[in-house]
Amino acid sequence: MKKGIPILLIAMIVFVGCGGKKKPLPEDSNITEQNSSIITVIEEEDDIFNWQQNDEIFQEGIASKIVVVKSKRVAVLFDEDGNMLSRHRISLGEHPVGPKREEGDKKTPEGVYHIVDIRRDPKYYKEILISYPNREDIEASRALGVKPGGGITFHAQVPWNWDGHGDDYTLSHDWTIGCMAMTNKGMDNVWDSVNKDTIVEIRE
Repeated sequence: MKKGIPILLIAMIVFVGCGGKKKPLPEDSNITEQNSSIITVIEEEDDIFNWQQNDEIFQEGIASKIVVVKSKRVAVLFDEDGNMLSRHRISLGEHPVGPKREEGDKKTPEGVYHIVDIRRDPKYYKEILISYPNREDIEASRALGVKPGGGITFHAQVPWNWDGHGDDYTLSHDWTIGCMAMTNKGMDNVWDSVNKDTIVEIRE
């Protein structure tokens, strides 16, 4: 953990969660049949996800799939042949255990999604909006009589940390409202590696 971050700046993390900005999803918010062949679970060794560095880039390319393992705090990008492109340490929602079921529960979803939007953001540098809630999420929330929420993204850091001096601190904590946060450097790489055909699988 890096030291010397002013208490005031650290406190900002608590109050600047993600998710407030939402965008209506397309009518078909589920994965299309055209992409269904990509959804097959990638059979990789566990040690691929047992990893604690902030960012590791293996090769350039377009990711067919991003696999997020919440319990490992890691996101791994794979190409269509199952080769690793990069992997990134991430922070999750403040209540990370279990799937997201209700707006405001500060949980990161679990399921299979696609990318809805790729955009710059004045609050989090850049962000990638995913298609939460999908049909299964909506049905699960409806069964509980609650709203599923939305606006879940991969995003980078808040402005005071855009130079990366606080990355070790922010990535050692779960501080978002439910999004997946990474370094600005990592986001630059992911930004160049994904498109709206990229599948996002989030595991527990």
